[in-house]
Amino acid sequence: MHAKEGIGLAIALGTALLLALGAAGAKSVPLMEALPRSAVCTVTVGGENVPVIDTAVNLNRTWTSRPMLTSTPVALFMLAAPCEVVVRFPGAAIGKATVRPLSLGIQPTVHGDTVRFMLDRPAQLTVERDGEQAGALHLFAQPPEADVPQGETVMRFEAGLHEVGTVVLASGQTVYLAAGAVVRGQFVADGAENIRLTGRGIIDGSTLDRWEQTTVPVDLAHCKNVTIEGITVLDPAAWTLNLYHCEDVTVRGVNIIGARSNSDGITIQSCKRVLVSGCFVRGWDDNLVVKGYDGDVADITFTDCVLWTDLAQSMEIGYETRAEVMERITFENITVLHANHKPVCSIHNSDNALVRDVTFRNITVEDCALGQGDGAEFLLDLTTTKSQWSKSTERGNIRGVLFDNIRVLDGKLPAVRIFAINKEHTIDNVTIRGLVLLGQSITSFDQLRYTFSPRKLGQHIVIQP
Repeated sequence: MHAKEGIGLAIALGTALLLALGAAGAKSVPLMEALPRSAVCTVTVGGENVPVIDTAVNLNRTWTSRPMLTSTPVALFMLAAPCEVVVRFPGAAIGKATVRPLSLGIQPTVHGDTVRFMLDRPAQLTVERDGEQAGALHLFAQPPEADVPQGETVMRFEAGLHEVGTVVLASGQTVYLAAGAVVRGQFVADGAENIRLTGRGIIDGSTLDRWEQTTVPVDLAHCKNVTIEGITVLDPAAWTLNLYHCEDVTVRGVNIIGARSNSDGITIQSCKRVLVSGCFVRGWDDNLVVKGYDGDVADITFTDCVLWTDLAQSMEIGYETRAEVMERITFENITVLHANHKPVCSIHNSDNALVRDVTFRNITVEDCALGQGDGAEFLLDLTTTKSQWSKSTERGNIRGVLFDNIRVLDGKLPAVRIFAINKEHTIDNVTIRGLVLLGQSITSFDQLRYTFSPRKLGQHIVIQP
């Protein structure tokens, strides 16, 4: 659809916020110039200009406390009906463009410096030129808001720049970041219940010093009945979204791009009953991570997420595993656009926990570039060995892990490691089923680059078609 009429598009960031689009046209609201405009590309959706901003990313593959950062373009908008997306990279000679995730089936057309394609649904995607990760456009096409919170208990941040410092949430409170809102600061709570952080706005950490101002944008401890939905977090100065000893939490449709040291995406520590769905995470440390610092972990599900891993692990349990039990943890329907550094699916039990009933299902790695810098080439990595983060004197065990339908589409042929420290702290009952590496179905360990314990330190470790 090329015409503007009937598109139902709302542009979420820039000099104007376009609301209630349709046959009647658009209503514009002025915005502040809170974030730097990108000179890399321009974007139109359904004929409407979508402002493109720059945010920090990190292409270094060796950990350092003061990495050199670069930037990448980002555009956000709300999509209610199919639209043509036109991306122009002024002056570029583009040979080929790739729109990821590949599962969207988008085949763009390229003419000169312009890329065109149809987008028929909300999605988190990237547009990459000539196979290069550098300068990739991140497009977050979000669904229209169906339930904008109202009432006296709602803390609202309208379109514009807000310097808020630390906002402490109380029980029963809702925070709403309107489309076009840029908030600098953090939202924290300790012991609160029935809280909600929602909207289409942005939390931006670009003005904070990584070490002098270690500010976690969303940091919740001992909270219950929590919903975090729809927001975007750019350039956090530390971990991005941290849950500690929380229960009954839903994180849905959150977008994260981090670049600085230890910018983990979504970190779940000693929590129970957490659902993370439909999120995009790119960070310079673990994307999705479960830890057991000082309490048990149970019933954690990550589903339908898109990841881009510049450094560390894509999906990680560990290394801090000082819980008694960490169980019923699931990663499913996950696409990793680029895996550049360390393992994609990992359990690093470096403390005393019993880690059990873990599932990695329907995991697709589009570009496997593991092992760059100080990384490792393990696609799947299970260990019960001591690490620099270990605090327990005893090691733990891993019991009952299913890898089901794991696929690597392109890039390097990765390795697999299953390594237990001794016969008391073993890795047992591991099933690898439906593993496909670069088009080859893996049915035997003989087909793998496989690192294993030097003695028989586990049982029932099998590969199935």
